[in-house]
Amino acid sequence: MSQASSASQPRATDRGLALLKVVADQPDGIALADAARAVDLSASTALRQLRSLEAAGFAARDEDGRYLPGPELLRIARSLAGSATLPRLADAALLALAAATGESAYLAEPADARQAVYVASHPGSHAVRHVSWLGQRVPRRNSAVGAALSGKVDGVVVRLDAVEPGITAISSPVRDSSGSVVAAVSVVGPSFRLQGEALSHAETEVARAAAAVEHALGTR
Repeated sequence: MSQASSASQPRATDRGLALLKVVADQPDGIALADAARAVDLSASTALRQLRSLEAAGFAARDEDGRYLPGPELLRIARSLAGSATLPRLADAALLALAAATGESAYLAEPADARQAVYVASHPGSHAVRHVSWLGQRVPRRNSAVGAALSGKVDGVVVRLDAVEPGITAISSPVRDSSGSVVAAVSVVGPSFRLQGEALSHAETEVARAAAAVEHALGTR
C-alpha cells in the first residue's frame, strides 16, 4: 500500500465514524444534507460513507430517504445497554470530577425512602481527604445527597456537617430520559478546604459531572 493511500485510510475512517455518531444521535432520522453539514463533508462524500454504513447494517433509510440507526447498530446498543450499569456509566465523570477538585467524588443511588447508598467513587488527590464511603448508606434527611435525590433540586446543593462534623458535601441530581432522578453525583471533603473559591469551583464541577452522567445515560 502506498504512503498516500495509507494516510487517506484513517481520514476515511474518521469520516465514517463521525457520520455514524450523527446517525446514532438522530433516532428519528436525518437528511443527507443535514448529516453532511454536521460533519463538514460534501453531500457526495457523505453519501458514499453512508452507503458503506448502510451496507454494514449500521445505518438504514426510511421511506423519505432519511438516515437512521441500522439493525446492527441497534443490536450493539441493546447488548451494551443490557450490561451497562449506572456506576459503570458514571466512572469517567467521577474520575474527571475527582481530578478537577482534588476531592473524593461519589455516585449515590436511593436505597429506600430514608437512605442513599454510595455505589461508585474515585478518591481525592489531597493527603487529607475524605475516606471512601463506597457501599455505605447515609441518611437522606438533611444531607446533600438526600436533597439531590428528592427531585426538588435542579442545580447543586451544599450541606455542611450533615453526616459528619467538619465535612462539606456538594451534590447534584442525575435524571434519566423521563426526567426522574435516578442518582446523585457528589463531592465530599473537609470543610476547611471547601470554602470560598474552592467551594464555588467544586459546585461547578459537580454540576458538570452530573450532566456528563446524564449524557452517558442518553438523557436529553
